Amino acid sequence: MLAIAMTLEHLATHPRDDTLPIIICTDSQSALAALREGPSAQRTVQGAEIWSRLLEIATPDRHVTLQWVPSHCGIPGNEAADVLAGEAAALEQEIAPIDVNTIYKAAARLARDQAARDRPSYPDPTRRAATGWYRELMGTRYPPPVSGLDRRAAIDVHQIRTGHWSGSTQFLHSIGRSPSAACAQCRDLLCEAARCPLCGEEADTPRHILLTCPGLMGVRLRIPAVGNILPTPDEVWRSDVVAALVAAFRALQSR
Repeated sequence: MLAIAMTLEHLATHPRDDTLPIIICTDSQSALAALREGPSAQRTVQGAEIWSRLLEIATPDRHVTLQWVPSHCGIPGNEAADVLAGEAAALEQEIAPIDVNTIYKAAARLARDQAARDRPSYPDPTRRAATGWYRELMGTRYPPPVSGLDRRAAIDVHQIRTGHWSGSTQFLHSIGRSPSAACAQCRDLLCEAARCPLCGEEADTPRHILLTCPGLMGVRLRIPAVGNILPTPDEVWRSDVVAALVAAFRALQSR
């Protein structure tokens, strides 16, 4: 992109016969793809400046063509130019303006990485909560996108991944929606009111439902992507597997 801009700058400041066509050759397909979108679609200052120069130089009698050519390795003089370019890149650089698109992507990447670092551990040692289960199972990996599911199933998948599933007795008890005679509300995973309605062995946290609940062993075994009564975290990573397990959990509760 910079080479194209400098070439156009040279042509604008060193005018020649304005009837001769101009062909600028480049091996940068990404630069050509960006410029092909047109002047109004440019997201960088440099792209906008290139289009401004193109419109300035081109006339009805003189066409300006940006032509892609294969990488020009082996052409005499090019190797020396590459060496000089590398040396120039190592010099102290002037601060160049950053386009909005680059800033947006950098901010999104920073926020995503910060969110991964700030995920709570499982279980939360101060509240014995279930919300940090995904970090314990998956580390810094992000869950795959939810696609090909109906709205209800997609909501279930998103909720159980965050540890706030509306089908979980433990979660409902933690927000006061499933009180017992002995405890109206708490976040303690050892509370009797938080126990799994299928097996009663422990709180029905997302980890319990997806990996260890005895009541879902047969379901896990029949899911082709799992095929195991006690799967690994990798085997329940897919959205369709999560959806199948939570749907089975709901169905078994209603019997």
